Amino acid sequence: MSSMGNAFVVCGVIYCIDAYNSNPTTINFAYDTKTGAQWNPNIQFTNQYGYNSMVDYNPREKVLYAWDSQRQVTYSLAFKEH
Repeated sequence: MSSMGNAFVVCGVIYCIDAYNSNPTTINFAYDTKTGAQWNPNIQFTNQYGYNSMVDYNPREKVLYAWDSQRQVTYSLAFKEH
């Protein structure tokens, strides 16, 4: 857990969160499973309660669900068209 805090998949892209217990932290790695491309999206991510043990994307609701210090939290997402 020293090099990556959590990861989640959205539309075939794996996003990695830098730290599970820092606030704020960043989404600092992305890997497209279809093309093999990888990049640093450098998106700020907040571990609202200080210890994020799970993150998962719900495509129907377009929301990230997280389990943070025994609390369920959600993060709304907005995507840019490429």
